Amino acid sequence: MKNAIKDKITVSIEPGLLQAIDLEIRSHHANSRSSVIEKAIRFWQLEQRRRAIEQQTEAYYQSRSKAEQKEDREWGRIAARQIKYLWND
Repeated sequence: MKNAIKDKITVSIEPGLLQAIDLEIRSHHANSRSSVIEKAIRFWQLEQRRRAIEQQTEAYYQSRSKAEQKEDREWGRIAARQIKYLWND
């Protein structure tokens, strides 16, 4: 997306955060304040997606029946016993 048309916005930011952005530029990790902010927003988006997946996974495991939980424990025991054979080879 380097050559994509971009919208220009204005933001207000705490001085300490602006100093951190400028340090990234001086450290040659970024070319501009915009690129630092874009990178931070992309990271934030990925983190939001990761959290959503984590919450969905947790909801799935919490919704399982007792029988499903028991079956998972049994499969876990079987897998733990079988892994010994792989590690000993």
